[in-house]
This record gives sequence, C-alpha cells and structure tokens, in this order.
Amino acid sequence: MKSVVIYASHAGNTRRIAEAVARALRTAGPTEVMHAEQVMALEDDVDLLVIGGPTEGHGPTPEIKDLVHRIAGTVRGLRAAAFDTRLQWPKLLSGSAAAAIGASLRASGARVVLPPESFIVSMKPELLPGEEERATAWGEQLVNRVAELAIPV
Repeated sequence: MKSVVIYASHAGNTRRIAEAVARALRTAGPTEVMHAEQVMALEDDVDLLVIGGPTEGHGPTPEIKDLVHRIAGTVRGLRAAAFDTRLQWPKLLSGSAAAAIGASLRASGARVVLPPESFIVSMKPELLPGEEERATAWGEQLVNRVAELAIPV
C-alpha cells in the first residue's frame, strides 16, 4: 500500500503528528510525508491519502484549503483520511480542520475510510503528552481499515 501524508504546520506540531501517522503506515508500504505547499498533484499509484493541518479560525489553514482545491480532480475513488491539531476545547468553540478536510475530500469523490481525528495542543502551542503515540495508533487503525476494505466480499 502506497500512502501519502500531506500536512501544513506552523509550530511543528502537525508535522510531528504527520510523521507519527506515517510511522504506522510504513508498516504496510512506502509512505511519503510532504508539506502541503510541495504538492501540486498526486501520483496515480497512491492507495491512501492522509491530509492534516492545524485548526485556525474554526477550520483549515489557507495552505490546506489551497491543497484540497489543487488536488480535487485527482482524488475520486481514492481512500483518504483527515486529521487536525487543535485546542482541547469543545468543537463548537474550536472548530475542526479535520472535519472540513474530510468533507472536502468526500465532496471531491474520495472514500474517507475513518472519521476525521483531532490531536490536541496546548495554548503554548505544543502537543499534549501522548498525542504522538495516539497518532501512531490512529495510523495503525488506517492500515487495518484499508486492509479490511481490500478484502473481497
């Protein structure tokens, strides 16, 4: 399974989450981790696309919005997942970039395989203890879910 994890990050927290997710995905095949501004298009042989970014202003950053717009025509039928980093506030107050990314991927025809996931940062901002480990576990869930979807019924 070839995976691509694309992220935007200002303080480095979302990059750390992207790398943690990628560690798990690498157990199932080659995995690239790229900053959103590096990606102009997706290669044809990608099996799983994961996009994440910090939650700002209740949603994704401009880099992630631009990315999703750029690749919208190439994700139809592609397995995908979304994550964000955000404060540990109720989603009503903080918003969720992951929810918006997931909705945009679905609207472009991608097959979102797991619900969007949020990883928590403090006001400093820095990741709360255990969030990188939780991201690796979420990556393992992605590997398992994609494997389940590949089994013919």
